[in-house]
Order: sequence, then structure tokens, then C-alpha cells
Amino acid sequence: MLGCGAVTQREIRRQQILDRARDVFAKKGYHLAKIDDVVAAAGVARGTFYLYFHDKRSIFEELVSRFFQRVALAVASIDTDQPIEPQIRANFSRLLDVFLGDPGMAKILLTDVTGLDVEFDRRLLAFYADIEALLLRSLREGQSLGIVQDGDARVVAHFVLGGVKEVLLQLTRAPVPVDREAISENVFGILARAVLVPRPPKATKKAAKKRA
Repeated sequence: MLGCGAVTQREIRRQQILDRARDVFAKKGYHLAKIDDVVAAAGVARGTFYLYFHDKRSIFEELVSRFFQRVALAVASIDTDQPIEPQIRANFSRLLDVFLGDPGMAKILLTDVTGLDVEFDRRLLAFYADIEALLLRSLREGQSLGIVQDGDARVVAHFVLGGVKEVLLQLTRAPVPVDREAISENVFGILARAVLVPRPPKATKKAAKKRA
């Protein structure tokens, strides 16, 4: 029992340091933040920090890697055999939940993470490349089925990713709570007009009776 308690307390302390480090990085940026800032924010001794993390880079990398995982899990591949609209809405809604649920990490990922070093930038580019590949595959399949407008699917994928990233960045900077449902509707409306083939308007009951 004592062993289990010790492990639990260790994990609590580790998460406490991670959370405070996130706040420091979000406020100061990676390059200006110092280990002393993290230690002070977490309320631990400098020696305690080194029991959990090797250096500033290691704690920063873990924070970003964890957030990457949450983002990747939020974006599901589009199944073109199923209705498209609910899937797009659900993907963006889940992304909103991830980014608005952790605005500190959202700011870090969208503004401060590039330029750390060559290897880290390569990982970041690989992450976005995976998301782009998933989106590109869905767009091309949608074009073959006639539900996505013709054009260079790669350019469309860049447009969609860039637009969504900018919307998420501005939302994380918003000084007041945002209406997530309304934002999801607006974003879907823009994407639908720009990407999806327009659907013919539904016939009204009156018109249907007249044809009958």
C-alpha cells in the first residue's frame, strides 16, 4: 500500500511541474523561460525538478508530445461511405475541445514551438504532414465520388489546415468564452462552400405534392 501511495504522489508532483511549466512557456515562450521560472511556479526545489526532468528541453518536449497525441486522436479519417457533414463537424468540434481546453499548450503549439532546433522542427513538420496526408486522402476520395469540388487536392488541404490553425489560434487568444457550437457551424459553412460540391436544395412538401 505504501508503495502505491508513493507512486501516486510522485505522479501528482510530476504533473504539477508539467502544468506549471506549460504556464511559464505559454507566458514567456520557450527561449525566454528558465528552469528557475518553472521551479518557482511549481513551488518545488530546483533539485526536485531534476528528479523528474533532465532539462528545460525535456519537459518542453514532453508537453508538446502529449498535446500532439491529443490532437491526433481528435482528428478522425473521413469515411466517404458515411454522411460527410457530421464527420467534419465532429472533427472540428473535437479539435475545439482540445485547443480551448488547454489554451496554454495551444498557444505554445501554434506560435512558439517552431525554431527550437532542426530535429524538433522536423518532428513538428512530420506531425502536420501526417494530418495533411489524412486530409489529402479524404479529399481525393471525395473528388472521385463527386462530393468534393475539382481542383488540386493538395492546395485545398493546405488551405483547410492553414485556415483551421488560424481560427484556433485566434480563439485561444479570445478574452472571453466563445460559443463553440456557433463557431463549429461557421467553420463548417466556410469549408462546405469552399470544398464540398453544392447539394441541390431539398424540395418543399408543397412542391413535392404538386409533382405528385
